[in-house]
Amino acid sequence: MVRDAAEIDRAAAALVAARRVLVTGGVAVPPGTATRACDLAESLGAAVDFGGLETAQVAGPTIARIGEVTADPGELRDRADLVVFWFCDPALAAADFLHRFLTPATAAGRPRRTLAVGGVAVATSASADRHLPLAHDLAVDLARVVHAAVAGRAIPAPPAPLAAARDALVAAIASAGCVAFVTHHDDPVGLEPWSLVGLVRAIAHEKPAFEVPLAPAGGAAAVSTWRYGAAGAITRADRDGAGFRPAECDAVRLVARGEVDCVLAVGPPTAELEAALAARCDPPAVIRMSADGDASAALDALLAAVRPHRAAGGAP
Repeated sequence: MVRDAAEIDRAAAALVAARRVLVTGGVAVPPGTATRACDLAESLGAAVDFGGLETAQVAGPTIARIGEVTADPGELRDRADLVVFWFCDPALAAADFLHRFLTPATAAGRPRRTLAVGGVAVATSASADRHLPLAHDLAVDLARVVHAAVAGRAIPAPPAPLAAARDALVAAIASAGCVAFVTHHDDPVGLEPWSLVGLVRAIAHEKPAFEVPLAPAGGAAAVSTWRYGAAGAITRADRDGAGFRPAECDAVRLVARGEVDCVLAVGPPTAELEAALAARCDPPAVIRMSADGDASAALDALLAAVRPHRAAGGAP
């Protein structure tokens, strides 16, 4: 872990001497820290990926073009009288998620109902809780048949379990004033989030509807999007034209293919990246920096230390 001036100088030398650098970390890196990490990445021509799931999904660009309709849990608490837990486990959220945001009624006094589809049954203080047990591999099919029903499109009848879940969900949506889908997608391809984006947008044409991700993108993804046009999988940090290659240049794949020889991790890397690093017989050098406390100042000092090493031709 980089802490003092000597360690900063050694880290700067390693970064400048590297053939290709990856700047990464956790999705929860604060925006100010992520901004300075991107400044450093630009000075090195480094790849950037903060570990968001969507940057590892083939369908990532498709979802970006369609446009997700998301909101924070406060919107769910105040407005949604139907909360659909979509093939997920609320325990993946903060411990007080259900207690804080699943009150018995909305701010306008409408009684709240919850519907858990797939995943696990959810017990809340809402006026009615229901669980529709369904295998996770039917998530995309269910989203598509419900989407067709909401949009009024005729399609062939699905199998009985799928039809029953569709009918229950369509009826619940029809009687709701505002619908929130609580999600935690775990799909390396991206078809599940893509299918739900379409459903939520179709509902939103008729009434307020949005997703509430249990694992939101965070400040690092926002900073990367502002600067480079995407949340990650940035081939080279360049505000004038960075390349975005999801499912090709995300952090895990770059490490797994041996395409980087130095990794700067600002904050704890994702578990998937740690596994990829451990799996390599010739792992890249890893420079670890805390994302807490004086992380921004440490990154500023590291950027300042990089300059003289670059002037010296990368010599340590």
